[in-house]
Amino acid sequence: MKVTLLGHASMLVEMDGRNVLVDPVFQDPFSDGAVAACPAREVYPDRFPRLDAVFLSHLHLDHFDVRSLVQLPRTLPFLCPEDPAIVYGLNKLGFMNIRMLAPDTRVDLGNGCELLTTLSSTDVIEVGVVFRDRSGTFWNEVDSVVVPATIRRVQAAMGHVDLLFSGYAAQNVRFFETMRAGYPLDIATANLANVKMVGPTLVVPGSAGYRFAGLLEWANPFLFPVSRQAFLEDLARVAPEVPAALANPGDVFELAAGRVTRQPAASTYARMIEDDTWRVAFDASAPVPRLTDPNPLGYSPELIDKQVTDCFDGVERLVRAVYTGDRVDALIDGYRRTGFSYSVGVIYPDGHERWLYIAFEPAAPRVVRATTPIRGAIASHRVAASMLTARARYERGYLYYRGFFRLTQTFLGTRVEAGSVFHESDEPDDLLGYYLANKAPGAERAAEARLDFQIESLRREGTG
Repeated sequence: MKVTLLGHASMLVEMDGRNVLVDPVFQDPFSDGAVAACPAREVYPDRFPRLDAVFLSHLHLDHFDVRSLVQLPRTLPFLCPEDPAIVYGLNKLGFMNIRMLAPDTRVDLGNGCELLTTLSSTDVIEVGVVFRDRSGTFWNEVDSVVVPATIRRVQAAMGHVDLLFSGYAAQNVRFFETMRAGYPLDIATANLANVKMVGPTLVVPGSAGYRFAGLLEWANPFLFPVSRQAFLEDLARVAPEVPAALANPGDVFELAAGRVTRQPAASTYARMIEDDTWRVAFDASAPVPRLTDPNPLGYSPELIDKQVTDCFDGVERLVRAVYTGDRVDALIDGYRRTGFSYSVGVIYPDGHERWLYIAFEPAAPRVVRATTPIRGAIASHRVAASMLTARARYERGYLYYRGFFRLTQTFLGTRVEAGSVFHESDEPDDLLGYYLANKAPGAERAAEARLDFQIESLRREGTG
């Protein structure tokens, strides 16, 4: 078996007569232009051998990339998790040979080759994957959250793992919600413990080789507290018995006779053009830029203003419906019970602002709209108007959107015990984000709408 890293989570697995492409992303930037592979690379799909299948781990745009998928033959079989939105997108692109796989499903690929999907202990519809042929076993965790029970199932079903592409990065994605740089210690600890429990012949820190790009590049110092090298150094202390290596685009890992050999830059399918991992060096003291709206999608002022108005109206309707008993909503009930106050400030491309303020008073919400900042809310969400427009229209996903908002949300509660007053803090779901993800018109088919937009954009370019 040969495993070639194409960059980030994309790879080609060549087994005994069976070739499987995993999470194909061939060009940079991707994910709506939010991120690029890091280390920087080039991919040459025209040099691939004959493909027998494509494996998609989940729908996130750094794994499901329509611009890359349209370059593949429409007759190719696809294997994916049980996510109807993936099937919807593939069908729209002209792929019809699709098999959805539950976790812990074994697939006979023929010629003595097989794969096993692995469970992700999270609410994302995703799977990892184990490949096995006569030469050995390769487990690609991708983005899945692995727990000890999953490791035991893999070992029982597939035996010893020769090559493990392990989760490692412990990305501090909560930074965008808190504006606080941090170290997700529990994730990093679990990743190291998992590697020690698997005990592979060789482990590689995998599926996190990207950086934020363009207008979002400012976020890189905050998001990657665990580098590839730091992971290997920690692993050497925790599990010195486990051999480990880095993987760069174009590296090939060959499994044979119980051994795993890394062949740097050996592939003709991809190559690293620059080791630019310095771009994601962690620096908690780096500056956060002032929020402005560069309007990267070029929306008209009229469209932006209408979308902002529709959004403000929708949030207010949702809140008032809960107060009148027309709806039941745990988040808003919690806001009401504790006397929460919340504001949304929208910053337009020309610099002017619009604000919505809601005080969750016992009898009725007090709602104020203004064109200047409203102070004093317990939680405040500032966002670029064009990005709010893009997200509400499902023309940009959350990964891109989150670089264009600033959120503070310390939820203060009061508890009285034996004559003493205790103040408690919490960080509940953000009201605007909750509305957009769950309650806005069309939210139930947001994934499909985003795919529609991406595919139609390609067709307008003449590449779809």
